[in-house]
This record gives sequence, structure tokens and C-alpha cells, in this order.
Amino acid sequence: MKIDIKIFKPVENYEIFITGFAGIGIVGHLATKYIARNCEVVGVVRYRGEPPIVSIEGDRLLLQNEIFSCGRVVGIVNNYGIHEAAVYDYARAVASWVAANEFKTAVLFGGLDGRLKRDDEQLRIVYTSAYKRAGLPTGDAKVLEQGLQIVGPLAYLISFFEELDFPAIVILPYADVTRPADPYAASVAVDFFSKLYNFHVDTSGLRQLAEELEREIEEARRRLEEQARREETSKLYI
Repeated sequence: MKIDIKIFKPVENYEIFITGFAGIGIVGHLATKYIARNCEVVGVVRYRGEPPIVSIEGDRLLLQNEIFSCGRVVGIVNNYGIHEAAVYDYARAVASWVAANEFKTAVLFGGLDGRLKRDDEQLRIVYTSAYKRAGLPTGDAKVLEQGLQIVGPLAYLISFFEELDFPAIVILPYADVTRPADPYAASVAVDFFSKLYNFHVDTSGLRQLAEELEREIEEARRRLEEQARREETSKLYI
């Protein structure tokens, strides 16, 4: 499948490529989207069969796969997901584009099943041979345990970067699999990225979103419990 990567505005002095997808807790997408929130859209990635969806964000159209620039950081926000039939070609095209444009490294965001969490650790990482050989920072984080797997677009991307001998790292915070989204886990990923590459990102917005979501979940749980009690009480008088 043909993948078109189009740049509208030339970008200079970039170093780090980032992206993520809507996997466990939507962590990869949330983290990338949050970093890109005040950045400039400079291009798009298009392919036949992409989701036929657009929406409005602020005062502009939100397109399918937008390339953004924030100085040293350039990335792609996949706003509506990647069509399953295009995932392989999409990941291959993006990895090749990143390597050809001589970024220093690629940082990929994903989520890790929180039920696998041990002690107080907040995340795990995976990196390519080139990343290790280049001596790039790891923040002393532990590598993903043997036997565990990365799946989906993230798996394709990191494998293509390995094949291209390109330095890339995957940041995998533990996420709550019982929730549709885990903005707290996304904030952990963004904080780690921020410190790792000295690229300041204020994650208070993500943490506030996590608190709001927690309150909504607690309220929904309380209402369900009250309803269950009322139904149980009504049965006593039948």
C-alpha cells in the first residue's frame, strides 16, 4: 500500500521523533497528543483506506495523521487510528522516513498491562541495538521482561527501526486495563521522556484529567451500588 508523507512547512534543527498509538489505556496516543498540543502542524501522512473522519479542534480541521513540530521534537499524532490493512506499510514508511531524515533518535509511547506491575516501578522500556550502542539515555529504567510482548503498530515500528539499525526506544508505563483511558499513565510516560531528553513538558493537565476521570468512575460506581441496593430492597417486599 502506498503511504504518502507530505511536509507543508520545512523544519530545521530537529533531533527527536515521537509517536504513539491507541493501545492499552490509549497511553501512546494520549502522550503524543499531549506533547503536540501547542506545536505546529507541518505535514500529514495519507494513505488510501484511512478512516474517513475529520473533526474540529479549536479553530482548525483535525486531520487523520498529522506531523507536528516543536523545535527539537517532531512527531506524528494518529488522531483516528490506523486501518488494520495499512499498519505494516504505514509503520515501514514512517520508520524509513525517520531514518532518511537523519533524526538522532525515535521515542515511541505505549502502555503496559498494570497487572504485571511489581513493587513501585512505574514503567519499562525497550530499545534497539543502535540505541544501546550509541549510549543514549535510559533513565536507569528496567527493560521489558523476557516473555512479554509488544503488539500492534508499535511492534512493527520498533522492529523496522531495529532492521534499519536506527536508535529508538519504547516507553511503556503501567496502565489500568480496566479503564478505556489512563491519562495518569500517559503523564508518567511524558514525565520520563521530559527528563530523559531535557525537553520540558508540564504534565499537570494530564494529571488533572486523570483525577477528573477517577471522580467520574467513583461517581458511576456509587450510583451503581445505590441502584443495586434499591433493587435488593425492593425484592424483600415481593
